[in-house]
Amino acid sequence: MENAVEAMKMAFGMIVFVIALSASMYLLNTATSTSKVLLYYADETNYLDNININENSNITKRTVTVDTIIPTLYRYYKENFAVQIYNKQGKLIQIFDVNIEGKVRKAAGTIASRRTGEQMALMSLYGVPDATGTPGENNPYLFEAPWIGNTSKDIKTRVDLFVRGECAYINGTRVDYTKNNLLQKHGDSKFEEEFIEYAYKGDTISSEDGTETITGNAKPETKIVIIYRELN
Repeated sequence: MENAVEAMKMAFGMIVFVIALSASMYLLNTATSTSKVLLYYADETNYLDNININENSNITKRTVTVDTIIPTLYRYYKENFAVQIYNKQGKLIQIFDVNIEGKVRKAAGTIASRRTGEQMALMSLYGVPDATGTPGENNPYLFEAPWIGNTSKDIKTRVDLFVRGECAYINGTRVDYTKNNLLQKHGDSKFEEEFIEYAYKGDTISSEDGTETITGNAKPETKIVIIYRELN
């Protein structure tokens, strides 16, 4: 009799365990599905027209005006592609790349003696206003990228300032594009627009001539760069 009771207890315990396990799996699956839905609706890029380049045509070119460049600048931080703008002399005058801007922000907040080689390279490219110490014409100075962290407001403000040639404070940092801007300095110009999509490993650092230095050992990723070269 005692053995039968023990057997019934064991059987009941197994039933309770199976029910509890099934309930746990159901809740886990429900939570996973819910999180995916929430992430999807929170990601604004799901409602944007993404830039796609044919696999067999990784480089495309056309001639455009600033009317084409401006809406592209307002999309770069939403669709996570990079934009480089060059003047007639082939000098980089401004870069728009949230990855580089984030690294410049971090490098600027690091004591100079403790900066890595990559951080020193970034600061030499994007952290020096000009010879006079103020943001000059045709200079890719990033003002230590104070707009990083708020894509819905601060990055848009930065684009506004560059396009219009204005000056304002972003998170306490003076961002002055009165001498280096798009409409006032290059509004009547035509540009060659070049789309480049390529696979790379690790991180990249852009130099003034547009080349990319690859660092790190991360798995291959795809990067899209839109280059605008002012025509004579």
